[in-house]
Order: sequence, then structure tokens, then C-alpha cells
Amino acid sequence: MIICLISGFLGSGKTTLMIELGKRLGASGRRAAIIVNEVGEVGVDGAFINASGLKSVELTEGCICCSLSGSLQNTLRSITTEYKPDVILIEPTGLALPTRIERIIRTSMIEHDGIFGIGVVDAYRGLKLEQEATLFFRRQLEEVNVLAVNKVELVSEAQLQELEALLQTVEPKAEIVRMSARNGTGVDELEKLLEARLNV
Repeated sequence: MIICLISGFLGSGKTTLMIELGKRLGASGRRAAIIVNEVGEVGVDGAFINASGLKSVELTEGCICCSLSGSLQNTLRSITTEYKPDVILIEPTGLALPTRIERIIRTSMIEHDGIFGIGVVDAYRGLKLEQEATLFFRRQLEEVNVLAVNKVELVSEAQLQELEALLQTVEPKAEIVRMSARNGTGVDELEKLLEARLNV
């Protein structure tokens, strides 16, 4: 079982990507579970995911890397026991710190074959966000396996190259994948990278 952590700034396209990956994994015969962290009292994302035909668990009224860390551990244990998934997709709120969530997962006492981190970056707003909230922007993308540059259809090739050069300084070891979660471009490449980890 692989745990796929999909992080990124608010509005980067994490939910759309997670739904698309969940559908594709299901179509290929994989059992996928989804955990969504919605800060508000009403979990719009979870309702949207369930409407898409996928099973999800919502953790609301807090952040899974802070006040809801115990809830995340309990949820991971119950999903693993009851559902026995091949993949657990976790979408934290855009305010959460992925490295802290990884520590919580590692201390949850569940058996897994590793954490696969995807950092989603809004191609249209990425450079501006890095300038306005440098530390937080960078901490959202630390130690990920893949940097998924989303909404590529909204920017020029020159803008993409500038953003990708910046991202290489943020997480040099990560593979960069250009994508559009909305129209599905590039999602197949992310699915292949995830499948490769599942097949190890």
C-alpha cells in the first residue's frame, strides 16, 4: 500500500487532480481510498468527490498536521483495516505543512510501502505566490517526489520555463510534470509514476 500525499497552495488544483487519479486507479483495478481535509465546517470537497463516484473520508474543523493529527492517524488505521486499499490519497488543506503530515503518517503504526508526494503548483499564480509568500510556498513543496505544474494552458512557454527553473531550486530531486487537471493533460504521466511505485 502506498500513501500519496497531494499538497499545494490553496486553489492549485489538488482536488481535481485527486479525483482524476482516483478514477484512473479504480479503472485499472486498484483499490483507492481518499482522505480530504477541509478546514471549514462544511466539507464541499468531500461532497464533490463522492458525487464523482469515489469513496472519501472528510476530516473537518481543523488541520490534519495540527489539531486533527490524531483523527488522521485513526482514519488511516480504520481505512487500512476495513478497506485494505492499494493507495490512500490524502489531500490536506492548502494551509497544511506536508513534512509534518509525513511525520504523523510515519507514527500512525500502519503498514505501508512508502509515501509518494505530489506538490501541485498553479502555473498561472506560481511565480507571484513565491514572491508574496516565499517561505510558505516553498514549505508546501519540500521533499515531494513530483512537482506537478498545473493549469499549463493558461501561460506561455517562457513563463513555464521561468517557473520550472524556480521549482528546481525549491526541490531539486523532484521530477517536474506539466499538466492540466481540468482537461487531463499530463495526468497519465503522474499515474504511471504512482503505478511504478505500486509495482515495486
